[in-house]
Amino acid sequence: MNKRIQFEKKKFLSNARNMAIRSLGGAGRKSLSHLLAVMLPALCPIGVAAQTEAAGSTTLPEVKVRGRADNSAPQLDEVNRAGSRLGLTPRETPASVESISSELMAQRGARTFEEALRGATGVTTGGAPGSPSVVSTRGFTGNANVYLFDGSRITQASMSSRPQDTFNYQSIDILKGPSSVLYGDSALGSTINFITKRPGSGSGIDVLASYGSFNTSRLGVGFGANVAGGEIRADLSRQSSDGFIDRNTQELWNLTLGAAFNLSSRLKLEVSFDVLKDKQLSYWGTPLISAANAQNPTGIVTDLAGGRVIDRRLLKTNFNVNDGEMTNDSYWTRGKLSWAINPQWTLRNELSYYTADRFWRNAEVYTFIAPNLVDRSLVYITHDHNVLTNRTDLAYQGQWGSMKNRFVAGVEYSKTDFGSRRRFSGANPAALRVNLDNPSFGAFIDNDAIYNAAGAVNQQVTADIPTLSFFAENALSVLPNLIVVAGARNDRIKLSRTIADFRLATNTAFERTYNANAYRFGAVWEPAAGFSLYGQYSDAVAPVGTILLLSQANSNFDLTRGKQLEFGLKHSFWGGRADWTLARYEIEQKNILTRDPANPANTIAIGKQSSRGVELSASVRPIQGLTISGNYADLRARFDEFIEAGNVSRVGNTPPNVPNRVANLWLDYKFASIPLGAGVGVNSVSDFFTNNANTIRINGYMTADAYLSWTFNKTQHLTFRVRNIGDKEYATWTGAAATQVMLGMPRNYEISFRAAF
Repeated sequence: MNKRIQFEKKKFLSNARNMAIRSLGGAGRKSLSHLLAVMLPALCPIGVAAQTEAAGSTTLPEVKVRGRADNSAPQLDEVNRAGSRLGLTPRETPASVESISSELMAQRGARTFEEALRGATGVTTGGAPGSPSVVSTRGFTGNANVYLFDGSRITQASMSSRPQDTFNYQSIDILKGPSSVLYGDSALGSTINFITKRPGSGSGIDVLASYGSFNTSRLGVGFGANVAGGEIRADLSRQSSDGFIDRNTQELWNLTLGAAFNLSSRLKLEVSFDVLKDKQLSYWGTPLISAANAQNPTGIVTDLAGGRVIDRRLLKTNFNVNDGEMTNDSYWTRGKLSWAINPQWTLRNELSYYTADRFWRNAEVYTFIAPNLVDRSLVYITHDHNVLTNRTDLAYQGQWGSMKNRFVAGVEYSKTDFGSRRRFSGANPAALRVNLDNPSFGAFIDNDAIYNAAGAVNQQVTADIPTLSFFAENALSVLPNLIVVAGARNDRIKLSRTIADFRLATNTAFERTYNANAYRFGAVWEPAAGFSLYGQYSDAVAPVGTILLLSQANSNFDLTRGKQLEFGLKHSFWGGRADWTLARYEIEQKNILTRDPANPANTIAIGKQSSRGVELSASVRPIQGLTISGNYADLRARFDEFIEAGNVSRVGNTPPNVPNRVANLWLDYKFASIPLGAGVGVNSVSDFFTNNANTIRINGYMTADAYLSWTFNKTQHLTFRVRNIGDKEYATWTGAAATQVMLGMPRNYEISFRAAF
């Protein structure tokens, strides 16, 4: 055997040396010949194999290749880190999952989480600044969708989500439908896992620089390297913009640091430290005014009851006070220890501590008064948010009899401490009234008399929430082409709350313990190579409201429960040049409480809500260099039991911010003769409503983006991009109230440079 290896080694070295020498001429040949004679044996895997085998080892050195991934097709055979803790690929997962890689985000020009998620199947994004970058998926919005960061969560998305630059992230993995069995309470519409660039993401230096319309700039630099016994990674990004709305500057900073060390052949330690800072003068939406008083009405919104419109003269107007503020400073420290007990069993423990301070003071809700006035209300909020989490799990990959089996079970403990100062004005102060023709936006009024008036809120609140969770998940290959997946989780949530109400001169303290169970059962059958069918049942549990701010009355309700049935198929064909997936689902949730869109300070009860729909995604490469990809979602979401104040039934209505149809299409082409790439993307969203009564409709829209990209030295890319080519006027979400909407960005341009060294 050694003689055969030595023969192959000499043959390889001789061919490699001759090819390299022939590529040079003259004086370079002799010196290169001597250099290769020394270097090639050290770099040649065959040579190393021969040497290590002689020493009694057959381990080959790890070889890492740095380059751009092929983004053209759904990644059905790459592990998705949202769909399971078992390391399942999308093809093995009995659910609808997808992944948006960093390369794909760059290709589509996605600068923020919100822009990246907008391309996912059936996902729309929006949210007012108090809850930025929340999503609507499968008929459920806001807190019904769970956000994870590297597999860990903080709390409900509306309380912790922040605008972030995509530069620091390796991918965004998405699981559709209920997933409390994996990640705890509230996971009903989707679970979205933001995967940070960590050690192992690549060695070398990554650079990003861009500049575009509205004085928008991005800078990013990343560095990865191998060090003695391990790897390190650091990424820093900054994004700033004046915004397309007046007085709406924004600045985002994100630093992510990581290190991984092999303490022994079986023991690995990973540590990370992340810093996120953002600051913005918040735009809280554009108010509707009566059509009779509009100077130039648009078709962005249709008011079926009041005849109000969005006036074109207000498209750039920010009605916030001049010193409005929205800031966030958060820090997250994590350590993970992995012990490979043997080739089948792995024990892991992750300890993390998250702390954040958030602050905002703004005029948020705007009410039109004919003929030309707008009343405004004031909001002052602080967050002191701390979360300590420890998760331990034991994973197995091996055989159960003759069947392949993957198993994980664990325990997780988290302790949340939350404090908030909350002040909301009651009757709008006359001093804050704005004249549309001659606006003077003024300053924030910090006067307790405003917050002690009738209808106002003036409170200091706390929440202490220790949670103990047990979870288990198993994937058993019953047959070579049949995988059965099952999971269960129990969460014991203890809530302790205090409310010091300064307006009412009362102090309230209460406790409540919740015991939540969640399950998932599913199977994947592959009757033919590349073609699989799946089905699953999954459920979710959630508090009846935002748990950090749960009132004493609402805490007496049991947890709400949602359940889903889903069936689908996943198919790759044409020699791997085409993929498509199809999902059909039905979701039902009972005993729901939600924020009243007509009055965000109030919570209202919904008896039952449901949705059913179909989701389709596909990608095909018909010729060399051309990729056509897209997705389409069609759903019907409705209130099944819902009586609002005044005994008014909303049964049959669609929940706010839920469009019936969402579609995306991309065409990307790389020229063979020159290093030029070009592409166009189209996003289409149907009508949706801002209120439960379905009387204020945000009209559907279609926007298109396009780019040209020139590549230097294979890893350096200069790109020119145009977004919203047709300069479409549209709105993306309900604002701070049902009578104001968040406008979408007009046509804008960007030039960017990316490089990897």
